[in-house]
Amino acid sequence: WSHHLPIFGYHKVGAFKGDHVPTVSPEAFERQMSLLARFRYRVLSFDEAIACLDRAEPLPRCSIVITFDDGYEETCTVAWPLLKRFGFPSTVFIAPGEVGRPGFVTWEQVGEMAKDGITIGSHTMHHSYLPLVKDEQLMEELAGSKQALEAAIKRPVHYLSYPVGGFTSQAQAAARQAGYLAACTTNRAFLPVRVDRYALRRIKMTERDANPILLLAKASGYYDLFRQPKHPS
Repeated sequence: WSHHLPIFGYHKVGAFKGDHVPTVSPEAFERQMSLLARFRYRVLSFDEAIACLDRAEPLPRCSIVITFDDGYEETCTVAWPLLKRFGFPSTVFIAPGEVGRPGFVTWEQVGEMAKDGITIGSHTMHHSYLPLVKDEQLMEELAGSKQALEAAIKRPVHYLSYPVGGFTSQAQAAARQAGYLAACTTNRAFLPVRVDRYALRRIKMTERDANPILLLAKASGYYDLFRQPKHPS
């Protein structure tokens, strides 16, 4: 019965478009943020969470981390204003190869979010599923994306999110070599399950989580007890 810091994983916050993208409506997202504020949850930045790991301190109870994958345009235009209203920090993982494409953030929007305190992380260079990437291409996907983002926002990029949650031991080693301080997956993990800063498990957030019971279960820190970990690849 161990407590684990809940890391919420979102993709798109906006209108449903009938595609494969996991989407939460603006109304449901606002409701979720309102519930976190009402129940006095402390939303940590990724830096604060990793600092606790570095100091081997217990992670604060009633705390969560909010993250977004892919860098959809709505992350900037819909989710960001709501986060600012509630004063919640967040991390947005972006693949430089997708910046500026239809439906994704522009480099100008990436810079604006970074200046406003949003933590910008890498989602590899081309949103590549790393278990299928050849070893000689790993550094391009990981180090190359880090360098491109740092050049754009003029500040260090410390964190990585594995696309679709997939990773290998080689990908973890490459992430360390590239200079990342931590990396996120989904609910994938090597067994036995343990806290691994290069395989931090997240909780997928959905429209249904506007229900207070479901949201509080996911924010409790014990939600992993009811999930069967998947193999990393």
